[in-house]
Amino acid sequence: MALASETTKSQYHHFVSRFILRNFAHPYQPPRSPNGASNRSRHKREGGHFPGKLMVNTMELDGPSAEIHETPVSRTLGMTDMYRDFADATNQHHIEEKLSKLECRAGEIITKIRKVFDAGNKDVSITRPKRDALRKLLFNMKYRGSGAFRRYSHEGTEGYSSDDKERLLNYMLEKGYKKPLDVWLNSIDAMPEVKMDPEVKWMKRLMEHVYPDDAKWFIHHVQMIYLALCTPSHQNEEFLLTEMDIASTKGLSLHQFAVISPKLKMVFPSVISPVLEEDAYESMKAWRESMFRLNAAQHSDPSDTESILADLPITEATNSYTKIVNGRTELLEGEDGVHRSRDRFNIRFFPISSKHVNRINCSMLEQSFRISKIVYRSWLAARKTLAEYLQMSCEMNGKFCFKIFFHGPADPVLIYLKKLEQVVEQLGSTTKAIYLEATPIVDPEVGRQIFADYLDKEALEPLKAYMKLGGSGTRFDEDMDQASKMLNMRIQIDVWSKGLGEDMREEIRENLRGLFCQLPARRVWIYLKLIRLVLLNGKKTNRVPGLILDSNTTIQGAEDPVI
Repeated sequence: MALASETTKSQYHHFVSRFILRNFAHPYQPPRSPNGASNRSRHKREGGHFPGKLMVNTMELDGPSAEIHETPVSRTLGMTDMYRDFADATNQHHIEEKLSKLECRAGEIITKIRKVFDAGNKDVSITRPKRDALRKLLFNMKYRGSGAFRRYSHEGTEGYSSDDKERLLNYMLEKGYKKPLDVWLNSIDAMPEVKMDPEVKWMKRLMEHVYPDDAKWFIHHVQMIYLALCTPSHQNEEFLLTEMDIASTKGLSLHQFAVISPKLKMVFPSVISPVLEEDAYESMKAWRESMFRLNAAQHSDPSDTESILADLPITEATNSYTKIVNGRTELLEGEDGVHRSRDRFNIRFFPISSKHVNRINCSMLEQSFRISKIVYRSWLAARKTLAEYLQMSCEMNGKFCFKIFFHGPADPVLIYLKKLEQVVEQLGSTTKAIYLEATPIVDPEVGRQIFADYLDKEALEPLKAYMKLGGSGTRFDEDMDQASKMLNMRIQIDVWSKGLGEDMREEIRENLRGLFCQLPARRVWIYLKLIRLVLLNGKKTNRVPGLILDSNTTIQGAEDPVI
């Protein structure tokens, strides 16, 4: 193994696909000499760049101060040996090679979409397998990015700090992994191999070969979204590209998006977002509203779940097996609703207003305070976007949700905002950031400990049953988190199985109930309360944990007399 490491050369691995970067690129032009000549007789210029080499404009944010640079596509938004598998004695770059093949297939689809758009067409048609390949690539771009790398890149388990640490350690013990990075590399290696059949049998295979938490994340991403394509209505507006190439909006994550080019962006609304033609059926509308309430209940503040893109003017793609009749979706003659590989989807290019372009760009910038680089094509469009973000209000829809920090001058959010001020100044603007410094009422860890001590001494009336089932003050926070994840799994199962026969769906639900019954009874008790509270209170519910603690709330159920 040591010999393989010594003989294998290092490689630069991109976590944002090169075919996306090329859409932002321009050919390198050597600087002119003092007399105005371009000096093209010299084959290489300063920095080792050949004339014509593909370059991108970047905002560099990882130093003590921000700078604007021109960097080659070949060395932008990546990391040396990021996916190198040092444990493989034969081919340490096998993961990067597999990812490259996936990129090649999806890149052909992206290139087709861009060419159809550039030709001025109003929509583009793709098959179900190509749509699935596109979804798969987009998740891999998200999963293999710098954020996931920081999450997993620890030689031991001590440095791993995500909420799923206990489950990850159990998985590592079961599979024989020595460090979290090995789990991540295995998942990256396995996910491109998944063959997404229309009957969705691939989900079971994925769960068998990938860390279950991340397998569920993959399934959620590809099954709970649909694809729309957006372009700025105004010529002087563009989309930015960052390490956070796949991002989501503030509030309840009903929209995710990814860049194709400065003028074209993929938007992925959640399937629980309203769809006019489908919601004409009362049963479908009721299902969608129920799913929305259950998802909202798991948000940190269920009363703040309105997406800032709720009024984005997009619709689902039309397809080859349904038609719209009197505002309703109906199957074509001879179709039975079963998904097939021959199905086609016609996806429109939606022109969007300056307001929506700004909200998409600002949402991306808001989540980018830990990144090192932002790519742009036009300095005028970049300056406009940064100025809009810096001077926008911290408040939207009556909630403070943008440019807020808590820890004084050393807070990474404030440092990031100051660097963006430096960038926008280099681009020719004097815009200064509007931001809000907030002071936490109490440190979250201290607050949890205070509650735990109080609960152990004197159980609140609604939680006496929980305590009888083995609960405690120190366990409550984790049990609430796990019960919320159970609720989320129940929601996802309903979404994933949509389109299957009702007998099969009920069998899946029954298997899930059997799985839940093997968990600690105190967590099942909270899970049942979560479902009841959400259905009773709907969108207007306050925080669900608070309702469970409220003795005035009617949460009695069949599970209580049993205790």
